[in-house]
Amino acid sequence: MKDNKLIAEFMEVDGFLSLSQMNYHTSWDWLMPVVEKIESLRDANGDAYRFTIDMCNAQIEGTHIEMIGGAYKLNTTYKAVVKFIQYYQKKT
Repeated sequence: MKDNKLIAEFMEVDGFLSLSQMNYHTSWDWLMPVVEKIESLRDANGDAYRFTIDMCNAQIEGTHIEMIGGAYKLNTTYKAVVKFIQYYQKKT
């Protein structure tokens, strides 16, 4: 649940939803807008972060984040999202 809170803060979700109502970890409908926001961001050189999802692997170009061999595509993508947000918060 703490990772869902981290994502909600990154997405600037208002406080009307409780953590138990947030489904980033179980729903593509919740998770894909986060991926889209990541891809809309730019690094220090002005380059976009490219989020690649392939089979059960996820990689974010411009970072060291690469999740390989996950059990489920959604879960692997979720883990990459969380790692990116942690990475991005350290940079800003």
